[in-house]
Amino acid sequence: MIGFVVNPVSGNGRGMKNWRIVETALKEKDIPYKVKFTKAALEAEQFAIDFAGNPAVTSIAAVGGDGTVHEAANGLFKAGGSKPLGYIPAGSGNDFARGFGLPTGTEDALQVILGPHHLRAADVIHSEGKIAICSTGAGFDGKVARVTNTAVYKNWLNKLKLGKLAYVISLVRVLVSYRPCEAKITVDGVDHGFNRVWLITFANIPYFGGGMKICPDADPGDGTASICVVSGIGKLELLAVFPRVYKGTHISHPAVHFLQGRRITLHSVEPLDIHMDGEAAGTTPVHLEVMPAAISVIVP
Repeated sequence: MIGFVVNPVSGNGRGMKNWRIVETALKEKDIPYKVKFTKAALEAEQFAIDFAGNPAVTSIAAVGGDGTVHEAANGLFKAGGSKPLGYIPAGSGNDFARGFGLPTGTEDALQVILGPHHLRAADVIHSEGKIAICSTGAGFDGKVARVTNTAVYKNWLNKLKLGKLAYVISLVRVLVSYRPCEAKITVDGVDHGFNRVWLITFANIPYFGGGMKICPDADPGDGTASICVVSGIGKLELLAVFPRVYKGTHISHPAVHFLQGRRITLHSVEPLDIHMDGEAAGTTPVHLEVMPAAISVIVP
C-alpha cells in the first residue's frame, strides 16, 4: 500500500489537481492507498512519520513542491528511513525531480512509483535534527529564499505558470540592500576563509532555486556535499554572472569557489540567513554533516 502525502495548495492549487489525476489512476488500477492532506507547516513531516509506522504502508509518496518533499524526507529520516520516498511534482521549482532524474508529468511520475522502478540510496545534509535532501544555503540565497516564501508575487506567478521568476524577483530585491561579509568554513577539519561572501551553498544535488545548476557535479550518493562559495565580487558583476548559473557555466568565474566534504562548520562576522531545501532554518553559525544513504528514493 502506498501512503500519499498531498499538499493541495502547492503550485497555487496544482497539488490538488495532480492528486485527482493520481487518485483516478489508482482507482482504475485497483491499487490500495492511503492519503493525508496537509493544511499547515510540518504536517507533511508528521504524516510521513505516521505512514512509516504503519506496517500496511510499503512506500510513501509526496505530492507537492520541494517544500513538501523536504518535510516528507525529514519525517522518513526521523522514522529511520526504512521506507522509500516517491514524488509527484506539483510545485514551482521541482529541483528534487531534476536532481533525481524524475519525470515532471503527473502520469509519468506515478508510473515510476507504481513500477517497475529502482531504489536509489540518497545522502542527506543534517543539522540540529533537521535534514536537507536537495541543498542548504547561507547568506544571500538564504535571505532570497526567506523573502520568496513570504512574497505575494510568488502566488501570482504560479497562477501564470511563471513560478521560477519569483526567485529572480526576490534576488533583485535582496541585492539592493544586501551587504556581504567575512566567513570561515571548516570542511573536514580544514579551515577556509573568504572575504565579502555573498552566498554559500551546500549541495546534495546540482540544482536549487528552480533550476539553477549551482553545483553541477553534486551527487546525492557520493557521501559528501558540494560547496559553492561566491565572494569578492560587486553587485553589478554578480548580476552579470547570475544568468550563467542556469547552465552551470559560472564555475569558471574567479569569484566562484568550490569545496567538498562531509563535516562542515560555518562561522560569519555577521549572522547569515540559512535555508534548508528553500525553507528558512535560522542563522549562522551552523554545523552540517552529510549522512550517507539515509533515505531511499524511488527513481526510474
